[in-house]
Amino acid sequence: MAFDTEYDLVVIGGGASGKSAALEAARAGKSVVILEKMPETGGLSMFAEGTAAFESSEQKKLGKPAHPDRHFPTKQEGYDKFNSYSHYRANFDVVRAFVDNSADTIDFLKDLGVEYKTVTIAAYDDPNEVWTFHLPDGLGARVQELLLSAVEHAGVDIFTETPATELIIEDGKVVGVVAESEGEPLRVGGKAVVLATGGMGSNPELIAKYSWFAPSAYNMNTLTPLQNMGDGLQMALSAGADDTNIVTCPILAAGARDKAMDSHIGAAGVQPGAIWINKTGRRFANEGTAENIGDIGPLYGKQPDGIVWSVLDQANIDRLVESGSEISIGEFVTFGRPLDRLRMELDQDVADGVAFAANTPEELAEKIGVSPENFAATVAAYNEACATGDDKEFFKQEKYLRPLSTPPFYAVALATGTMGSAGGIRINGNMQVVDKDYEPIPGLYAVGLDATGLYGDSYNMEVPGAANGFAHTSGRIAGRHFAAHQA
Repeated sequence: MAFDTEYDLVVIGGGASGKSAALEAARAGKSVVILEKMPETGGLSMFAEGTAAFESSEQKKLGKPAHPDRHFPTKQEGYDKFNSYSHYRANFDVVRAFVDNSADTIDFLKDLGVEYKTVTIAAYDDPNEVWTFHLPDGLGARVQELLLSAVEHAGVDIFTETPATELIIEDGKVVGVVAESEGEPLRVGGKAVVLATGGMGSNPELIAKYSWFAPSAYNMNTLTPLQNMGDGLQMALSAGADDTNIVTCPILAAGARDKAMDSHIGAAGVQPGAIWINKTGRRFANEGTAENIGDIGPLYGKQPDGIVWSVLDQANIDRLVESGSEISIGEFVTFGRPLDRLRMELDQDVADGVAFAANTPEELAEKIGVSPENFAATVAAYNEACATGDDKEFFKQEKYLRPLSTPPFYAVALATGTMGSAGGIRINGNMQVVDKDYEPIPGLYAVGLDATGLYGDSYNMEVPGAANGFAHTSGRIAGRHFAAHQA
């Protein structure tokens, strides 16, 4: 078959997983090309904070976490955490491959010049989180800058604005890719192809189809500017990938609708001292769940039409400005940080009709389109719980029970948000795409957020940095496996 150009390995996608695969293969002497559909490489890991790893050199150097009652997890604890969190829906071959190779990935990145500030967790007081969150100087953007430099120095060709559109398959083996270059088809031959297209986090249709997230799939914040549309999944299915167990789990966060993660109005909205209501005008959860920011994404995501409002009174606003946040939102809003931009942002959003203010609960309900009767009853019941220190409805901790009694009352529109999606393509422990019989499809790998196996139907927030760690590690495993098994 005639190709326009040929390489040993074709990598579709220039994010963390694609560049990691490319670098390992290139270092082994293979010719490699990366096809990236965006104007520049980087992918979702540009927005990442930390990288998960077990028994790493950084953990060993620190000895103990910065918490008197915690320890750095062993690999065995890593296996157990992924298996139990997923209710054993995780693929143990994939789990073990990641956990066993994760520490080596930290050294791989350190060799590129990455410097780690600490190893921590996302929620300091969450006893369920394991201390795997390796935080680098410069966070994800710096890591990807160094990785890109290494890839370029290794001689990898990178074609940006060159989306892959289909796989070329001969006699059941993937032998290349058809891409689009300047509006024309480009046929790129290869001994194998790595799918590293970043999942389907920007495609509400596929999220609704392949996840539990259907109630909110079309009414969510997309927290990154990427176009991760499920390209890898569609190409894998065309090659005979297993279509009987496609599970994608949105990697969820939550905040004010259409706001960035460092928004102070968004931070105020997800505070445990607020109350959250859905379109019925009633509370639906213990707002103290906000102690782990990853848990509230699923709570919001299953609400009717994805509609959630956070309600605070003026006393709540003043306390957050003066005393600071009661939770951490990663590195974006840290525990105890005064929300000094909150009043300015709130005034602007009220003026713009994005947030709403009123002197009574009934008036506020009218403005946000919920039942005034339901909402007034909700506020009355909540204030009674605050007075008695006993939330009989949702059992919110007494320390977070603050009455809604000082007008004006504010309503902030909240939304679950997808930072991406994990899963879709079934693989084995070598990151090879498998068919319905779990047999590898010759010449085809899937890595990073394209691949299923590390989770069940929910992203594991108890292993902070899992997606970013798996991206780098799975890419490296695929690149090494290809180099070792292809002539």
